Amino acid sequence: MIDFVPVVHLANTIPDGGEHWGRSVLARVLQALDELAATDSDSSAASPTTGTPIIGLAGARVPVDRATGQPQELQVKAGAVWQLGESGRMDALDTSPQLAELRARVDHLLERIASNSRVTAAGLGTLDATEVPSGYALKLALGPLDALIGMMRLAREHKYRLLFKMVQRLYQAGRADGWPAGESLPTRLAWAPHTPTDRAAVLEEVVTAYGAGVLSLETAVAMLVEAGYPIEDASQEVARIRAKTQEEAAMRIAENTARRERGDGGDADQERSDVQTAA
Repeated sequence: MIDFVPVVHLANTIPDGGEHWGRSVLARVLQALDELAATDSDSSAASPTTGTPIIGLAGARVPVDRATGQPQELQVKAGAVWQLGESGRMDALDTSPQLAELRARVDHLLERIASNSRVTAAGLGTLDATEVPSGYALKLALGPLDALIGMMRLAREHKYRLLFKMVQRLYQAGRADGWPAGESLPTRLAWAPHTPTDRAAVLEEVVTAYGAGVLSLETAVAMLVEAGYPIEDASQEVARIRAKTQEEAAMRIAENTARRERGDGGDADQERSDVQTAA
């Protein structure tokens, strides 16, 4: 019962006026990527002349091939002995400075690519951990990457909602078993953190804030979900936590009642607190 091909167009960035596709993240650094590839090729070509340098000999006694009578080609290798005359001289072509310059240019190009693309050196994984004094400094270094990710997610926000709406309509058009008819349910895509999260710090913050009463249980669970804790459904997790709390409070009430009946006495304040918790 579906006689059309569904298409949802996702732009990479928010398109400018009269523009359709948005702009690729790589568009800003295409030239730098070409230069990086060329520099790698130059470094590869310079490496052999550095490891096995070009040597010029003057006044050397070159061995002669007895079969052909032609001078034999000298090879640069460990243990080789060349006999030089009284005015003999050997000069080696040192290309190591050029190789070092090419390697430094590679680092420079990677730095420019990270900066111009807003991925940052921390996002590329090339940032030296010893150069970061604290986690707050690392968070500041990832600021441009956070802005880039936020812009790209904003460009896709409406299209993903349209995609989910289209999926629901396809199920309705195909009369899938158990799928409700009528208006489509509002849906949105929730993104996980794109950078590592200090889960222990988030957990401590949630426990402290919730215990102090400045956060609701729903907000506390939502913060744990954003930190990457394996919670599939926040509402179901909240319901399970409340059910467990009420069960524990009911058990404490039963224990206090049993002790009072035995004449052991009980903590009236604790019992009232348990009753309020269970309620």
